[in-house]
Amino acid sequence: MQSNHIPVNKLILLYIAKQAPGIRRSRLRDAALASLSMDYLDFTRVLEEVTASGLLCIAAREEESLLDAQDREVERCDLTGKGRRTLAALENQIPVSTRRFLAAHLDERLSQRRAADTLSSVVEATGDGRYRLTCRQLDGEDGSFSFTIVFPTEAMARKAGISWREKPASVFSALIESLLGEDEKMP
Repeated sequence: MQSNHIPVNKLILLYIAKQAPGIRRSRLRDAALASLSMDYLDFTRVLEEVTASGLLCIAAREEESLLDAQDREVERCDLTGKGRRTLAALENQIPVSTRRFLAAHLDERLSQRRAADTLSSVVEATGDGRYRLTCRQLDGEDGSFSFTIVFPTEAMARKAGISWREKPASVFSALIESLLGEDEKMP
């Protein structure tokens, strides 16, 4: 077991991972910085230390096909058994005000995390030099909504994919309105 003195910044990262299992690396960073307990350089150093010491595991999940805004596989952060034991023993070293803030912060952003995990966009080159964008909104085991568009340039396809991931409701509404016309009312 770890000694009873572990930097509070490490405990904060472990606490965030406990409160939001499978949190994306970028959202772990956002929550840690929002706590005002560390800056970006501290976060980067502490994250490296907790992963190197086996307290936190960061990896892309094989069963997921989600990509981030730069079309890289999404990396998720999870506590290891060692991390859970360490946090259980030392969680009281995190100031109560920080724990309350983080719990509220993570609760407020839960719907954003869920939405981000249900949306995907994939850009693929076609045989004729164009780029196919496939956008999906997943619901359970099957894709509840998907569409494919072919663009003349990769830049256009990637920009459209980012728009889909950032504003899916707007894209969906515009698409339905374009297909059905302005006179039709949605049921």
